[in-house]
Amino acid sequence: MPSFPVGDGSNNPSYVDIPLGEGEHSIEFIWYGYDYGQSRWFIADVKTRAHTVKFYVYVSNIFGGGNVYVDNIQRSSGFSKTVFSGNTIDVGAIEQNYNGYYWMWSTSGSYPSKWVRQKGVETLISYSQFTTYNVGSADNSASIVAGLRKVCSLTFQANSSMTINGNYRTSPYTESVVEQNTISALASSYSANGIDFTFSKWSTSSGDVYSPITASEHKTYAAVYTGKPNNNYRSMSFNNSQEGQPVQITWAKHPLDNSSISHYAIWRKVTTSGTPTLLTTVNANGSGSYTYTDYDYAISSGVNKILLFYDVRPYYSPDNSYSDPSFEGVYGIYNTNQLPGEMAQNQTSLEELPTSLSVNNYPNPFNPTTTISYQLPEKSFVTLKVFDILGKEVETLVNENKSAGYHTVIFDAGHSERGRGMTSGVYIYTISANGIVQTKKMLLTK
Repeated sequence: MPSFPVGDGSNNPSYVDIPLGEGEHSIEFIWYGYDYGQSRWFIADVKTRAHTVKFYVYVSNIFGGGNVYVDNIQRSSGFSKTVFSGNTIDVGAIEQNYNGYYWMWSTSGSYPSKWVRQKGVETLISYSQFTTYNVGSADNSASIVAGLRKVCSLTFQANSSMTINGNYRTSPYTESVVEQNTISALASSYSANGIDFTFSKWSTSSGDVYSPITASEHKTYAAVYTGKPNNNYRSMSFNNSQEGQPVQITWAKHPLDNSSISHYAIWRKVTTSGTPTLLTTVNANGSGSYTYTDYDYAISSGVNKILLFYDVRPYYSPDNSYSDPSFEGVYGIYNTNQLPGEMAQNQTSLEELPTSLSVNNYPNPFNPTTTISYQLPEKSFVTLKVFDILGKEVETLVNENKSAGYHTVIFDAGHSERGRGMTSGVYIYTISANGIVQTKKMLLTK
């Protein structure tokens, strides 16, 4: 409004246009003194008028759509109510289906429903599904929002039984959970085809998750297990009746032999307190049974006999796991009648000789030692070396003639002559025999 508005020819205005927005307004009219000819008149008068204009308050659902109650009448979400300051609005939340979810008024859990006022900042109104809101002078264009919570369907799938929130369930099973609330979900361990499976986590389309699970949307969870072979299948036996003959171990093939079971590790322990030693590995080839001969010891029932223990551990390649130690005993003595030369080193019989060159190591990762096992289909001059990732030679482990069969050598990163102070990381080992070269990686951890 101008300070001295001009009217219709006199010094006083006839009218003044004053645009008023929504809300309460206080207007003052002031008259000032004027000159009339030779006389000067000073008149001061103040007139104040109050005027109130209605404004809008919006009532909505937190998810934007659906319906709400406004003054006991069902309205579409986002309904605008024209009110004066000091008025009240009765609002109510309606439980309903919208956009693939059921939205409910939740009164428990970690994410209860509530009414809030939104205008710049959010302020709490009430936790009641139906409530009354007192409109204030600052509520022009404010939103009154119903905090309904969506109900999420969580579907669990497993190869075993499950425990969902402490209750026994079978697969598949769906639990309804209000968003932002958690649920406990575990799958049981089970065994199949000679493999013991232990539940580890849940897999979803967006990644792996662990219990407890916080609901945020409809989702399917598939149980993930880690597998370890067991020895229920093996029927291991010894040639106990062959006095004086090298100890011979026979075992049945694993149910997953030559598929998920890639080889068997042969371990020996001399006396109950002895240190277990990895003798060799035998590749799985589909045979109905396997035999390994330990030429270091012979079967004995004499007075000088000692108790020997042997263990055959299948290797489950999908999870890089061996069966747990399970030694079985036999009496024997140190074999002083070993075969001469190279054949005295833990030979297998001719019919068990490998058909191809191969090499691997266990454990991998390792710290600080790992056993490198290799097999030769024929007598060969063998070179086995270890290099760092830059190609610098760390150590030569084998550089001599070797007989056909299965062999092992231990690499000790802590005592490697050229590898003193070896750091953790990836190392390369290479075997060369009869013009054939194979290279593998292993990881040293500290």
